[in-house]
Amino acid sequence: MPSQTKQAKPARAPGAAAGGRAIKEAAQPMMLSGWPDEAEPRSDPSRDRFRHNLSRIMAERKLTQAGLARTMHVSRVAVHAWIWGTCFPETSRLIRLAQTLNVPIGMLLEGGDGASAPAPSNEEFLLLEAFRKLPNTARLTLLADAYELTNQASLGKLQPGGAP
Repeated sequence: MPSQTKQAKPARAPGAAAGGRAIKEAAQPMMLSGWPDEAEPRSDPSRDRFRHNLSRIMAERKLTQAGLARTMHVSRVAVHAWIWGTCFPETSRLIRLAQTLNVPIGMLLEGGDGASAPAPSNEEFLLLEAFRKLPNTARLTLLADAYELTNQASLGKLQPGGAP
């Protein structure tokens, strides 16, 4: 009987299969530099203030997430996300939220006791939103008119109610 010796098979290179075919290795996710690390989310101070103020106001009024969601015509998940800071309500919902809670929008956004400066009214926030939608030329014209009216008011030339 002829002696049979086992020949050692040559080691395959990583990623190579029998027959010389290459096996695609599982692609590893690539982290882009400058992107926030999932383990350490960035804190947004304004969002944090909003969520703390919303939680405090809801607790003072003994409102549940489900109750506020029903009143606002949004899902309970949306209210939960606002409270946990995972998302922020859009402007129209923020205005509706302030009206529902019977507080100025500034109380939701900034909080505090109002001793430092009066909270902006809902009308002021609406005016700001309208201003932001204007083209730059219209903004400049509007600002020039506002400064002129302010100067007239400070000189006593403007009557209450805005009439010169």
